[in-house]
Amino acid sequence: MTIIKDHQIDKNSFLECEILIVGSGMSGQVLASKLSNKKIIMIESGKIKYDKNNQLLNEIMEVGIPSRKNNQSRIRQLGGSANLWANQLMTLDENEISERAWVNKNFSWPFNYDEIIKYYKESINLIYTNNFKNINYFDQDLEKNRNSFLENEILKEKVFNFNNHFWPSKVEKFNHNSKFAKKIINSNNLKFLEDFTATEFQVNAESQTIENIKVQSNNRTCTIKAEIYVLSCGAIENARILLNNEKNSKVFKNQNIGKYFMDHPRICLGILKSKQKIPLSNLLGIKYKNYDFRKSVSLSKIYQRKKKILSAYAFLDPKYKNDDEIMFENFLYELKKLIKFKGLPKINYKNIKIKELFEQIYLKLSPQISNSNLNNFIRTFFEKKNYYLSFDEMYVNYQAEQFPNFNSKIYLSDKKDQYNQQKAIIDWQLNEIDYKTHNEFSSVLKDKFKSNTFLEFNEYEKKIITDANHHSGTTRMSLDREDGVVDKNCKFHDIKNLYISGNSVFRSSGCVNPGLTNSAMSIRLGEHLQRILK
Repeated sequence: MTIIKDHQIDKNSFLECEILIVGSGMSGQVLASKLSNKKIIMIESGKIKYDKNNQLLNEIMEVGIPSRKNNQSRIRQLGGSANLWANQLMTLDENEISERAWVNKNFSWPFNYDEIIKYYKESINLIYTNNFKNINYFDQDLEKNRNSFLENEILKEKVFNFNNHFWPSKVEKFNHNSKFAKKIINSNNLKFLEDFTATEFQVNAESQTIENIKVQSNNRTCTIKAEIYVLSCGAIENARILLNNEKNSKVFKNQNIGKYFMDHPRICLGILKSKQKIPLSNLLGIKYKNYDFRKSVSLSKIYQRKKKILSAYAFLDPKYKNDDEIMFENFLYELKKLIKFKGLPKINYKNIKIKELFEQIYLKLSPQISNSNLNNFIRTFFEKKNYYLSFDEMYVNYQAEQFPNFNSKIYLSDKKDQYNQQKAIIDWQLNEIDYKTHNEFSSVLKDKFKSNTFLEFNEYEKKIITDANHHSGTTRMSLDREDGVVDKNCKFHDIKNLYISGNSVFRSSGCVNPGLTNSAMSIRLGEHLQRILK
């Protein structure tokens, strides 16, 4: 066992390794899996299991667009924020990492699209082999016999395209219950330090290298010396660590640290009402034993170019009658009580509508909490001829790419945490083109369905923008230090042995969930470090 707890470290201990990885989330674990022949120390600011006391280190202030209230967006424990992730797997398309002159000439990532496709494939094979062993994830023909009038009506004028979304039936959280995580932290080449926070970097300014770093836990301090140091703590914490160390060494000074903070703006645009009965379709979700599949609606690349807007997509989510939604929420609440041994469920069976209940189990519950065998059974029932769903209205829930905005940023507060590190302030800001994109999406829906035989779109007058917990961009890749923080291999521009892993290196966010891209980029970094450490 190579797990080291804080009480097992003497005060002022000294440790050495080849690679130090700061952070034990998905990115850090995937990176470690590609470096199994190297001596690694991985430190985690939380504990192996969730401890609410460690979460105080995540405290932030907000001065820009506010995030969702009462929403946990980050976790300090083994697996990090992957503990909150439903494993929605999507890939950026070529358009989203290439130069788009109609938006900004400075959009493109510093490598070609074929390279990231290669790492997407490696990521699927590394983590989700069992889920996609019977299909080619990158070449599916899942539309066969699935299209309903919804798909046909939406595609008529060729303004819209469809995107593919996948979820594995067994969600990988990279935590203490994960086979993947256990294999990493119990491997012979890796020492795992729980409840230790990286604070001070000792830099040799002459050689432009980090000599060691100080990590702290309660009243214990440990110094770690490595050949290579990797920050893998997420877009907020990676920036916060670097900004706190700017005070001690000018080598860390870079105007782009913390800038270009991105999230995915989410908005409910309105209600799509059907004038005929709705069957199960790709747009509502097809659930198999090993994976779930669903399509979303996006504006075509030709239309994006014509209107000079960003990429975005929208899900169609069922809108049930208020009584049916209350019935379902009460049912779930009572079921959770039983599962947690907190009492027998008090279910008023007279109020339960079986059809609506099973539909909501299938359509509303994420793979994190739904049962794949039950969903597979319900799907086969829904696919029977002439079965129609009980609702006739659907929310149009929109998620968009964010324009990389220098003024959208992370910076430091005067308030300090228990380790004397300044806390983070988030100033999330959107650009004019972000607003233009969602207005254009709504406008197209209104024009398309104003005289449609089967569908009618009713736009919400007041649209509330929320975040998606998809933080990125604060240490972005660039060809030179004037335009970013790390180079094309994710090395900090002015320090020879410091690398950064995870969403914070993204140059643009695209509109898709970032998990699969994060994993792919971590594999790419792992291969690069293998080459330079030979």
